[in-house]
Amino acid sequence: MELLEKVAYLKGMLNGMDLDSDKKETRLITAMIDVIDDLAASVTDLEEETNEMCELIDVLDEDLGEVEEAVFGDDDEADDLEEEMYEVTCPTCGEVLCVDEEMLDEGEMTCPNCGEALEFDLDLGECDCDDCCDNHGSEE
Repeated sequence: MELLEKVAYLKGMLNGMDLDSDKKETRLITAMIDVIDDLAASVTDLEEETNEMCELIDVLDEDLGEVEEAVFGDDDEADDLEEEMYEVTCPTCGEVLCVDEEMLDEGEMTCPNCGEALEFDLDLGECDCDDCCDNHGSEE
């Protein structure tokens, strides 16, 4: 039984009791049932509005999913496009900064914490690997 139906049942019970409408108790019970009826109507309206909003949110979520698919493509592709980040510690203030390869290629930046000019030297020198990178030693 719905909330409004329950209130209607209470009203019917009150009318069926054939109480003296001039008594204070009867007027109090009638007023209480009227308040309950108003509350039940408000709750029913809120439930309907909530259900409509949930349906709208579901539609918007589906539409957004389509837009994300069109803009970003597959999740696997998005993971491949993420740029690798590097942590750099400012020698002056000790602030740990996250920088990408483009920032490192520029060769310098200013520490946002202390304003110190930071320079990056990417000369990695020669390594001892066996042809696994471009920086291996050459035997001539």
